[in-house]
Amino acid sequence: MAAVTSARRSVAVAPRSPGLVEALWVARAPHAAPPRVALPDGRPAAVVRLGAPVRWVDPLTREAESVGSVLRGPRVVPGVVLPAGDAESWEVGARLAPWALSALHPAGFLVDEHRPLGEALGLDEAVLAAGMRAAWDAAAGLGEGAAAAACVAVLEDALAAAVRRPVPAADRDAVDRVARYADAERGLVRPVDLAREVDRSLAGLHALLAAHVGLTPSAFLSTVRLSCAVRELGVDDRGDAVGVVRVLRAYADAGYPQREVERFTGLHALDLRRAVRGMEDVLATA
Repeated sequence: MAAVTSARRSVAVAPRSPGLVEALWVARAPHAAPPRVALPDGRPAAVVRLGAPVRWVDPLTREAESVGSVLRGPRVVPGVVLPAGDAESWEVGARLAPWALSALHPAGFLVDEHRPLGEALGLDEAVLAAGMRAAWDAAAGLGEGAAAAACVAVLEDALAAAVRRPVPAADRDAVDRVARYADAERGLVRPVDLAREVDRSLAGLHALLAAHVGLTPSAFLSTVRLSCAVRELGVDDRGDAVGVVRVLRAYADAGYPQREVERFTGLHALDLRRAVRGMEDVLATA
């Protein structure tokens, strides 16, 4: 399936072997991609940039970093992604299962952090990128969908080969059930409800997520709530950065009790306001 957002064209590809990888995509733009807000979703991701790098801006600290191919952990705080120049944007990504970093074992769960992909997984980034470009070119005559599928298959195979510490099947299944239930309920449940879904005590659920996800049950639920809320309001978080920030600003200004803000977004009310103001300032100067 292809989606066009501004000048950015994105093709989603289903993984051949669902498990470690939940979803795959290729996004290209002839020039710099439009700014976007990276919302928390409780999942790590692997991203290979075959085109220009991007600038990742933390809205709380305003610190900016040029980012190429990375392995990133689950986000709790939204981030702003800006073009680093006017060169072609070509991004190939994999949204990973919540337990994936436990299997890939890159030394920590990288919550709100990222590491260069090659360093994190012991890959030769240049060889990987060359293989992905070659796969795209070889299948390009069959159409965009076939080229995208061939390209992401190289990344999918590389990720599967990089697994260092397989997660026990029972634990994988339990985390997957937690994630499916949280997604289906849009995060609007309690940690104890998640525990019941997988037939565990609340303490057992905490231990499960601490061992394989790196988030508490409450933090995982808050990431799902925030991303679902923005998307349900009809805002395309893949490219409509202004729309995402507008939704978050309306929520921050609505006067909800602090406890409700923390439950819904995972952020203290003051931090949410700081994050929204930071995103507004970054986008205003982008």
